[in-house]
Amino acid sequence: MRNKIARGVVKFVVLTLGLYSGTEMTAMLAHRTPVSASAEVPGEKHPDDSRKAQIKAIDGQVRALREQYKAQMDPLQAQLQSLREKLEAELKSLEAQRETLVEQGESEGLKSLNEEEATQLATLADQERAEVEKVHQRYSEQRKSIRQGFQERRHNLETGKR
Repeated sequence: MRNKIARGVVKFVVLTLGLYSGTEMTAMLAHRTPVSASAEVPGEKHPDDSRKAQIKAIDGQVRALREQYKAQMDPLQAQLQSLREKLEAELKSLEAQRETLVEQGESEGLKSLNEEEATQLATLADQERAEVEKVHQRYSEQRKSIRQGFQERRHNLETGKR
């Protein structure tokens, strides 16, 4: 339950900051009029120069927003980490006490059955992790292959332009 609450808080904070940052960025981009645009003489600048300047300006805005995001998230993450550590320590202690009391009331047959179940579930979890890792590896290799193919195509397109 504690993890659900912490995740909920993190989701809320990220969503709120994301909406705020996204709205702010949209407003800045929509209402932005470069100073150089009013002073431009038509035909004097190459279109690529203008596009490169816009890209550079957007990169600066993205960098500034990321820095703002980090500056606002770091204290929140520190608070969450502190809260998580405090509550996890208390939870572990209470769970250990509960488990001890439950085990004291179990019969030997039930104890061995529970141990057998735990062993089989652990084995299954290990198999699952291994298979998931194989799937991750396969998709990673496919992504790498696709990226290489497109990189080659970009290179061929660029060398064909020159």
